[in-house]
Amino acid sequence: MKVFKRLSLFILCFSLAVAINSCSDSSTDPGDPPPQEEFNSQQGPGESAELYLGDEEYSSLEVELDYMEGYEPTQEAINNLESFLNERLNKNDITINTSEIPARNDGPYSTDMVTTIEDEERDNYTEAGTNTLHAYIVVLDGEFNENSNVLGFAYWNTSMALFGETINNISGSGPTDPSQEQVESTVLRHEVGHNMGLVGNGTPTQSDHKTDGSAHCTTDECLMAPSVRTGDIFQNLSGEIPSLDEACITDLQANGGK
Repeated sequence: MKVFKRLSLFILCFSLAVAINSCSDSSTDPGDPPPQEEFNSQQGPGESAELYLGDEEYSSLEVELDYMEGYEPTQEAINNLESFLNERLNKNDITINTSEIPARNDGPYSTDMVTTIEDEERDNYTEAGTNTLHAYIVVLDGEFNENSNVLGFAYWNTSMALFGETINNISGSGPTDPSQEQVESTVLRHEVGHNMGLVGNGTPTQSDHKTDGSAHCTTDECLMAPSVRTGDIFQNLSGEIPSLDEACITDLQANGGK
């Protein structure tokens, strides 16, 4: 009988030890950081401004740029976008990957049509638990249905579109026409600026330089001026790609950028 009691006591102690060890999973250690929430890629432009600008959650940025057949951006414009991102974002690594997608010939394009194209063509999205933020740009073979003069727009927090037909109509070979590189570089930077939260749309303004009724800058020569949206800025441009004014740069720096 004593042997039986000792054996029963040993089994009970062993069972308790197994149960305690099973509950001591390192993934639930109170000292661990909270798990990263799933990233929502369908928020409004500027909603993820801090994640764009800083490196606390995402130390890398990968941009997927799809262009419709016949509307490939110049390499110079892509290089200029990469330089702009490196200049203003606190990221260890920034890459831009380009690929051609079939022409649709469906223009003029509505916002709903653009988001449908993204659903069908976009390959990479930001995943929880990773250190890479993914963004998407599509260059379309048509115009915007709401305003044929619009060059591009940011429609989600990581998504932007350029209207290739309108860009081609503005750029040309004449002595007073802006080059394709200049127009593309300007529009790419401008739309990315919106997803950085400029102006006052996700990145708080540190001074009064926001236009009434839109997320644009009151400085006429600034990259974020409303005239960039329709190409009006090129009428009086000396040849340089517009840059951010000091007020916009100060805003970015205060929100985690450079």
